[in-house]
Amino acid sequence: MKCAQEPSCLSLLYNRAFQSCHIFNIIYDSDGNGSIDYYWVLDNRSSRWAPKSCLDVRNCSDITTNGEFWIYPTATDGKRTKVFCHTLATEPSHFITLKNMNSFFQHDSSNLINTSIACQSSMKPPLKRVEFTKIKIQIEDMEVVGRDYTFTSVTGSPTIKYGESDDCNGPYRLDPCPHFGHAVIDTRGTGLIVDLNTTFGLTFDYKAEMKDFIRSADGSQISFLCAGWCSKCGPTSGPIKLLLSTEFISATDARPVTCRSKQ
Repeated sequence: MKCAQEPSCLSLLYNRAFQSCHIFNIIYDSDGNGSIDYYWVLDNRSSRWAPKSCLDVRNCSDITTNGEFWIYPTATDGKRTKVFCHTLATEPSHFITLKNMNSFFQHDSSNLINTSIACQSSMKPPLKRVEFTKIKIQIEDMEVVGRDYTFTSVTGSPTIKYGESDDCNGPYRLDPCPHFGHAVIDTRGTGLIVDLNTTFGLTFDYKAEMKDFIRSADGSQISFLCAGWCSKCGPTSGPIKLLLSTEFISATDARPVTCRSKQ
């Protein structure tokens, strides 16, 4: 088919009635109307292919400027994924840009005015906090590198990972008792969610409990409060991994790259 010979074509939608086609420099799951009857993705026999990593983007296009790109990781079964490619000119790394607040608090013994008194209403500042604007991932398995603070705003000197929080203000059963271990994960706008098989709970506890755990129906929002004397909360089933969601992300949100096999 002639339109498959266009240099930037990775996929095409053929209109049999008019014997014409629309060509695309990205790969869609369908034609946008739910029909895939006449939608083709160029197969492995073609000299053109879609990048699976930021290293592919750099090597097959000579692009060295950081930015949002469409890549097709093996871990997402080759489906298009919006990834921010960082340090493309040297050692490319992979980040997911977060559109909403993702923040995690670390209240520990350094915040206690008197270590023998529980449920204090005031504390020694600062209350350690980290807000992520991008999270680093391992593109091979979509695992979050939780302690990478490259794109963060921090208060104090937090050491917690993405998806974790700490509280050390008092036993969870006491009421009233302020607790500070808030955590908010929000992946809306990324096309990704935390693996639904990921469980959250206490990872260290003394008179502790994880409270107010909420996960939205689509999996894009998770929040909880860590409460204890002292307590650590976070993923208990292993490192956080990301999966593709059903959220629509516009093709214009990232830059497409068409790779070509070298002759």
